[in-house]
Amino acid sequence: MTYEVKQRKQQELFRKSITSKGSKYFLDDSERDRNLYNWQDQASVQRVKDYFKDNKIKWWNCYFDAPEGQKPDGLNITRHLLSSQVACINHLFFIKHDKEAVLAVINGISGMPMKFKDVMNIPCDKGTDNYIAFEVVASKDYLHEIDLKRGEFCTSVDAFVYAIDENNERWLIPIEWKYTETYERDDKSIGTKGKTRLSRYCNTEGDNLIGNSKQLKSLPKYQNSIYFQEPFYQLMRQALWAECICNSKEEEVFPAEHFVHIHVCPKENKELLDKWYAEVTNMHSMEEAWREMLTDQSLYHLVDPKELLAPIAESYPELYRYLQNRYWK
Repeated sequence: MTYEVKQRKQQELFRKSITSKGSKYFLDDSERDRNLYNWQDQASVQRVKDYFKDNKIKWWNCYFDAPEGQKPDGLNITRHLLSSQVACINHLFFIKHDKEAVLAVINGISGMPMKFKDVMNIPCDKGTDNYIAFEVVASKDYLHEIDLKRGEFCTSVDAFVYAIDENNERWLIPIEWKYTETYERDDKSIGTKGKTRLSRYCNTEGDNLIGNSKQLKSLPKYQNSIYFQEPFYQLMRQALWAECICNSKEEEVFPAEHFVHIHVCPKENKELLDKWYAEVTNMHSMEEAWREMLTDQSLYHLVDPKELLAPIAESYPELYRYLQNRYWK
């Protein structure tokens, strides 16, 4: 049984526990709020909704989030219980105001390149005490993607922390969140869209972002390469996103000296983690394949969500118990 099938069954049981209805891994239209932690507390749910609305972020939606024959508009929480966006929100949103909790989480990741002494309010978000932000885009079009909108059609990071290390230097910490995702062969470098992508990220007659990257290794040929196959395509763009911001002397929103890329994925998702992406690599796992493309290994960390949240188990026991019952069984 695959991890996705196991999680479908788990989410069916979860749905039954909160609605007395089973047999489906998606909620009824009137039950969308129940996809969030602490859904009984309307003020808590409203804070999440207001965050997305105030910061003009689109929700991830799927086909059954819209009336038949229409496309979903991304304005409402998805009904889908296997949404990785919702999983990310449920794990991190309810601690984002707590500086000590956020520090404990990032300092608890094994192998981090530095110890962090502070996290800063993230200036792209409205309000204060935003120590984790969601669906963050760059302040400038570093990657030639033209239209920068949070949560849609451009490079964004699922979650983001802006930290200061013990040497008083600033770090970008982009977090990519996976849940049940798996990927078949889908070459992002072919066709008309592929030509556009190649011109954005590795145009040898332009700024050649990959070729000039200090973190990503150059290749003799980029078309049909690992950089244009998921899940590596997302990781490539996020690494460039962070590196370009750090390199910019004109960056005003997130000026930083360094970045470290966090990749969250359940260790049980063997279909993603242990797959051999044979068309683009000789390495026999996702992590090995991606690390082969990196210059500085300390700037990428793959972490299980349960291990990520372990440092706040005692300070947030109800949240931790909810995550354990819903996602980690």
